[in-house]
Amino acid sequence: MQPPRDHLTEMVEVIDAAAKPPYVPRTLAAKIVQRLRAEDPKLLEGWLDASAEHFVWQAINDRDRSRRSYSSAHASATAFGRAAEAAEAGDSAQLRTFLDSRYTIADGTRRPLGKLKHADLSFVADRYQQRERRNAFRKVFFQTLAKKVTVGTVEDHYTEEQLATMWASLPI
Repeated sequence: MQPPRDHLTEMVEVIDAAAKPPYVPRTLAAKIVQRLRAEDPKLLEGWLDASAEHFVWQAINDRDRSRRSYSSAHASATAFGRAAEAAEAGDSAQLRTFLDSRYTIADGTRRPLGKLKHADLSFVADRYQQRERRNAFRKVFFQTLAKKVTVGTVEDHYTEEQLATMWASLPI
């Protein structure tokens, strides 16, 4: 009797073997799926089943992120001002894009902006500030590399150890 397949480990191996740079992730994914459908559909099916909870979780995150992005991108200060004026006049429907946008709070739950309390808002703001700092340090790291790498590639100018030391020096 054969032991059960470890679909997760096998799939990591398939992806690792196929992911030879340079590649476009979406194109690579399509090629892997096409190959597995033809050569090993049981691996694909087993991996999808074993990963289903993760995929649903990711879909929820993608959905919430998309809705927050929509609110930000399509709501200029002027539009928000008009929506706020409409709300003051009794029509709060225009504000629902903002109030319904969901954010993760300290206990890990995701709640609509309209239901957040002071501590929740402070937590969300702190997380954005942490990301802002992290991104600022990463920006400096890549700007530093770009100043040095005016010709050739990064590996022409730096070793793995040098990059690791530079990265470790970032307070992120």
